[in-house]
Amino acid sequence: MSADSGEHDCAAELAGIRDALAGLGHPWQCGETRLSRLSADSRRARLGVPAPSADEIAARAELPALMADSALRAAGEPVAAVHAPTPHLPAAFDLRDVGGRSYVTPVKDQGECGSCSAFGAIATLESTAAYTRRAPGLRLDLSEAHAFFGHAAARNAILPDGTWPDELLEDFVTLGVAFEDCYPYSDDGSGSLHPRWRDRSASAEKVVDLSRNPAAIKQHLYAYGPVTACLVVYDDLFHYTGGVYRHTVEQTSGGHCVALIGWDDTAGCWIAKNSWGPDWGEDGFFRIAYGEAYIEDYPDPRPTTLGCTGVNLRAWLPPQRALGLFATAHDANGWVYLENLGWIRLSGGAHSTTNKLAMLTAARASGSPVSPFVEGAELSMIQLAH
Repeated sequence: MSADSGEHDCAAELAGIRDALAGLGHPWQCGETRLSRLSADSRRARLGVPAPSADEIAARAELPALMADSALRAAGEPVAAVHAPTPHLPAAFDLRDVGGRSYVTPVKDQGECGSCSAFGAIATLESTAAYTRRAPGLRLDLSEAHAFFGHAAARNAILPDGTWPDELLEDFVTLGVAFEDCYPYSDDGSGSLHPRWRDRSASAEKVVDLSRNPAAIKQHLYAYGPVTACLVVYDDLFHYTGGVYRHTVEQTSGGHCVALIGWDDTAGCWIAKNSWGPDWGEDGFFRIAYGEAYIEDYPDPRPTTLGCTGVNLRAWLPPQRALGLFATAHDANGWVYLENLGWIRLSGGAHSTTNKLAMLTAARASGSPVSPFVEGAELSMIQLAH
């Protein structure tokens, strides 16, 4: 079935939502989006987290108010993590604008495939890699196809209505994930993994469960980067065009995974990156009220609100300039500051380090870029770019 098949008239649906929003004081705006005219089946195909049970939802009846209160009380809490911009949590934070720099990769489109957990988990990895390095120019593009059609399929974890982000993040720690060009995404599952993908891969460091803890979610966002989160999708969300989302209908279509990238206490909301393309919502992003749609603790026993503390790379990276060099009198202790990567240690012992420093010094003096091969926290090879 194509993306445009099974269309239906959404005028009555939109009229009912507008009436409900008027009664709430217009907290958000609705309109005809690229998902509005899709059939119910095609809408559900753009989700991908197993639907919650009625019992799990009932057990969380008091959760929305508790989560909203906890999120607001976190402002001003001390932050100990070394990557945090300031020692206390601010009232608002957005990874798209940290001192005028963005650490968020472009919005993607999962198409008609229940692969949202792959997109949420990959978005978390891509931005965590940049933010923990303070390298907004890193611009990683990792493979959702490898995550979903590779790792999840190998686990037999692609369920009829989706998969879970915790399993994918676990695989990112133990196995790693390829760069996009090693396994380009197509929603029909076509394509294959390049046999040498391990030479263009990323792996996650420690995965942290932040479920049901808004203060911990904010701490992690501020210190390390995005957080995967799952939410119950009420049917009005498909028509969201802007504002702070709160559901106005009770009909649901299933569960969905996104990446949280910030918050705003004045508006009382999280800021999330979706995977329905850049022409949905607020340029592909949306704001959702604290406690709304169980986004801090999805109705299931397993953890779904997750972050990682770092990302290791093994790959040749695009050519870039060496902006700074550092060495001490101790052998094999050389460092370089690359414009799109930040500070990284030179590996390979005294002789190799000396040679790399000489190459980098010459390249820096001439303004010539270099292509670095990164393994974990070290730069192991350099090529002069022509």
